[in-house]
Amino acid sequence: MQDKIEQKETTDPKVRPPIVVVMGHIDHGKTKILDWIRQTKVVESESGGITQHIGAYEVEHKGKKITFIDTPGHEAFSKMRGRGAKVADVAVLVVAGDEGVKPQTKEAIKIIRDNEVPFVVAVNKSDKAEFNAERVKQELAAENVLVESYGGSVPIVEMSAKTGQNMDSLLEIILLLAEMEDLKKDPEKPAEGVVIESHMDSRRGITTTLLILNGVLKKSDWLVIGRSLESIKIFGDFRGQPIQEAGASSPVILVGLSSTPAVGEKFWTFSNKKSAEEFLDKSS
Repeated sequence: MQDKIEQKETTDPKVRPPIVVVMGHIDHGKTKILDWIRQTKVVESESGGITQHIGAYEVEHKGKKITFIDTPGHEAFSKMRGRGAKVADVAVLVVAGDEGVKPQTKEAIKIIRDNEVPFVVAVNKSDKAEFNAERVKQELAAENVLVESYGGSVPIVEMSAKTGQNMDSLLEIILLLAEMEDLKKDPEKPAEGVVIESHMDSRRGITTTLLILNGVLKKSDWLVIGRSLESIKIFGDFRGQPIQEAGASSPVILVGLSSTPAVGEKFWTFSNKKSAEEFLDKSS
């Protein structure tokens, strides 16, 4: 009985940080929002923070971690979704307060709805004279997006990524939405997740960013990515700093895979090569 009790305690899921995607029309401020968050909320390492662009990174707000997926547009996120990977826990829909709802705003709304992801509306550019939040709310209502002040349930923040106005409020709402989702992780489980990006680096070879969705990834593990069996050679956190293991919601960088995996490809980890080979055989 004691063994059973101990087993239950060690396999109890625990809360994990939310994974957040920022979406919206071109030039409405997605990049500026991510830049502001990265510059002010990334806990810097001894080497001075992020030295390269990667597709996801962790920030900290009031002692709580948030992982942001830094996609170059909707395409990468759509690829992940198309391969069956539910990646984002929370979405930020960015709408410029001086321009209102545009075609890519509507596209983002559809993607968010299709994924059934809880979201917050960030009405950006409150520093501009032409800023008109009421117009944005009305145009969103026409798309059946009802914000809280219009009798709906979607939270909204009027903010400026340029000045930083209400950016902390945006992060607090993200954490609140995540809390309501009751996100869990299993620290005893081998890692599984999704490829965020992968490219050939002229100096380092194939460089891949993985996002761990559950479990723990260890440097000694074997990976199955698609139909490839891989050992971990160079393993770092999102800053590129060497690490021995990483947990759920963490983005990690791998260098030296034998082939370039596709964005959105799922991965699984195993403690030994034989288990990984058996998994590949069964899934073929």
